[in-house]
Amino acid sequence: MDELVAAMASLTGSNAAPEVLGGDRGDVVVVRVGDVVAKAHPADTDVEALRQRLEIAAAHPELLLPPLKPLQFVDDRPVTVWPYGTPVSQADPDVAPWEESAALLAKLHALPVQGPTAGAPERIVRAIRALPPELPHADVVLAAFEVLPPLDMSTKALIHGDWHLGQLVHRGAWRLIDVDDLGVGDPVWDLARPAALFAAGVLPGDLWARFLGSYRETGGVAVTTSEWDALNIPAQAYVVQMAARALVSGLQAVEPLIEACRRIIATHDNGDRG
Repeated sequence: MDELVAAMASLTGSNAAPEVLGGDRGDVVVVRVGDVVAKAHPADTDVEALRQRLEIAAAHPELLLPPLKPLQFVDDRPVTVWPYGTPVSQADPDVAPWEESAALLAKLHALPVQGPTAGAPERIVRAIRALPPELPHADVVLAAFEVLPPLDMSTKALIHGDWHLGQLVHRGAWRLIDVDDLGVGDPVWDLARPAALFAAGVLPGDLWARFLGSYRETGGVAVTTSEWDALNIPAQAYVVQMAARALVSGLQAVEPLIEACRRIIATHDNGDRG
């Protein structure tokens, strides 16, 4: 690990002391060195898809934080290099950039459809596969996933693929980061996580309304009629994913998500998919 961090730090061109960000994230390592951030991606990353994603970010710096360098390698690990941006503060959700982030997503969805297939909803499937069935409440989460219809990933727009407020930094203005799942897909997936948090009672209604209102005002294409006609199933899928991850990580705030999973099961058992 120390050798990897040192090698990543050397790619930044800075003499500052390296700082590992985000703690233990499995096969992803993020290192900040001064005003530069290097990210080591998993060894099995689709390198050509990642190159395409970097090209898209470089071509749209008004929306996405642009990379500082082409794709680099440390041993067998692809490494991307970025300018450092200030993340969204977790201290006060009311002052988080809900409107700004929604506008960025709406503008992203309006770009020409290009690039590899976006990462959602494969991320949801991976979270379910990683859930040990013997954990308390795992049976509820797995049952909720089983009652969901097939998850649609139609090619309709250029989307982020894994959007939440942690995928936003400020560097002169707010910009989207983390292009690992950027690509073509259904734009409803970029709105589905906040919709899931709202449906589970975690995200206050006024914040959800601010986010959705800004998205619509900026011309967002994901919800042209009733938002829940488009978002219901993707939001349920994200509830299941978040519940699975919360169980694995031992988060204390898992109960609202488990209760939401029970509601998903009851809804589908009653034959109501709307």
